[in-house]
Amino acid sequence: MAGLMALAVPLPAIAASGSPKASEWSLDALRAADVRVLSVGYRLATANAPFCRAIENAAGMTLHHIGQYPDAAAARATFGFAGDYAVLALVADGPAARAGLRTDDAIVSFNGMPLAPPAAELAAIDQVAAYRPIAWADTRMRAALDKGPVVLGILRGGQPMAITVTGTPACRSRFELRPSDSYGASADGDIVGITVPMLSFMADDDELAAILAHELAHNLLEHRRRLNEAGVQRGLLQQLGRNARLTLATEIEADQLSIWLMANAGYDAQASVRFWTRYGKQRGKGIFSAPTHYRWKKRVGLF
Repeated sequence: MAGLMALAVPLPAIAASGSPKASEWSLDALRAADVRVLSVGYRLATANAPFCRAIENAAGMTLHHIGQYPDAAAARATFGFAGDYAVLALVADGPAARAGLRTDDAIVSFNGMPLAPPAAELAAIDQVAAYRPIAWADTRMRAALDKGPVVLGILRGGQPMAITVTGTPACRSRFELRPSDSYGASADGDIVGITVPMLSFMADDDELAAILAHELAHNLLEHRRRLNEAGVQRGLLQQLGRNARLTLATEIEADQLSIWLMANAGYDAQASVRFWTRYGKQRGKGIFSAPTHYRWKKRVGLF
């Protein structure tokens, strides 16, 4: 589901002098940043659900796992972690919040099955080891929500409880914050990711919606699959000839669809113009001036 879970990363308070590195962010800033990405992504995905071919049931919550944190003691001090899994963030008035879930609730089971990944299944997940437990849980919880209401066994203040969450239709994509120190956003057909510096560059949620909507559009239009089927090569070769032309065509399509996605969700579509104008003037070099992307002035002309 869009926004069911994001891979949580340690984040710092944003410095006035610029965007700090991911490793500098505090755990408290982590929660605020994840709530922001989760909430904007959820709103885009649910508002556009009537128009999407691939639909799943969104719960509007982000889980995290104690194993994601290099300093487990600090994570427990900040978030509690009565179990290995816990609720990091919730969409205000989303399905999980309406059902009664709270941040820092420990999740110990779903539909009567312990939330405890077998070692063999974890080993088979193509992820960095620290993120395999949350990827495992995400796959199973998304599948369970798509079959109907999910009964979550939780611990709150040491007391066991059962809470039933019924998802709401959303375009299939989940949204996550990436622990990279570079500026960027990406889509892989299922996950929409945005890096810490890129998030901190956003002036408001309308601008964040512009970037998330662009990446969501890539997923909805199945651009990764289409480029793969066309034999487009990745890496440096993607910047050349036919590879670059086909990639640029997908970027133009995503920009055009993103405005419609934003409008459907009630965001100000002019935020795309504001963001790319400011970003282009300050950081106009790099991938967004490569042959696979229009330069910022021409890009703004699309909106």
